[in-house]
Amino acid sequence: MNTINIILDEGARLPVKAHEHDACYDVYATSIKDLGDGRIEYGLGIHLQPEFLARYDGLQFDFRARSSIHKTGLILSNCIGTGDEGYTGEYKAVFYNIIKGLPNYKVGDRILQMQVTRAVKVVLAEVDRFDETERGSGGFGSSGLK
Repeated sequence: MNTINIILDEGARLPVKAHEHDACYDVYATSIKDLGDGRIEYGLGIHLQPEFLARYDGLQFDFRARSSIHKTGLILSNCIGTGDEGYTGEYKAVFYNIIKGLPNYKVGDRILQMQVTRAVKVVLAEVDRFDETERGSGGFGSSGLK
């Protein structure tokens, strides 16, 4: 099992999985800052670094909205936020407050899910053409499925 070192700011909670086989860890709000233009910034109070950073590379931390977000009137501003393994600052999230009548998250609430994934290393090679495929370059709706 891989180890990820974590520093918790004062009042922060360790990310947790509700069930052993869940794909994501719940993360909690530790601070709230109204940015004054319909955006709200939440601090998560966590700093992450894989223990094996010097030996391996390719981990990333994806932060995504929880399924219950619809109860808040908030939308995560970047849909999924990705933290690279070399970043050691506090993780934060910015939400758009689009339905003013619904309650926003408060400090201590679970506000995001964090998934740890491996980033695949690739080499991008420019070519003049691609091999023919069944789908080709048809674009939106070209799969024929409804």
